Amino acid sequence: MAMRQMEWPEASQFLMDGNRTAVVATVGRDGRPHAVPVWFTLGDGQIVFTTTSGSVKAKHLRRDARVAVCVDEATPPFAFVSVRGTAQLTWRPDDFLAWTTSIARRYVGDARAAATGQAFAEVDDLLVRVEIDSWVGYAEVVG
Repeated sequence: MAMRQMEWPEASQFLMDGNRTAVVATVGRDGRPHAVPVWFTLGDGQIVFTTTSGSVKAKHLRRDARVAVCVDEATPPFAFVSVRGTAQLTWRPDDFLAWTTSIARRYVGDARAAATGQAFAEVDDLLVRVEIDSWVGYAEVVG
């Protein structure tokens, strides 16, 4: 079986299926990459996650908004979506709790979403929206 390139509707569905985490890569001051997993969701065609303003990724993104994001399926037949984009950081927007709760729901379920969303809203203070500049996705990487 040959790998198959995804179209955006399939890729966006893949990004939102289950509770896959995204690996977010930023560029350090010295030019070296920094990659960390994050919980995320999609909103208005953007990848959305939260973080603390003191995190390494936030510091990198304030200096250089370029970001890469990769989400993969680690079981056969394997698949991935890789995104390059530009991050926009917003400090505690009015709908911050709604975002943290929406993201939490994906990973902990309905019963724990409100409490987990509240906990993240108290710890995190930045909403990060990644405007997708380019992307690629492949399914059925190995049959």
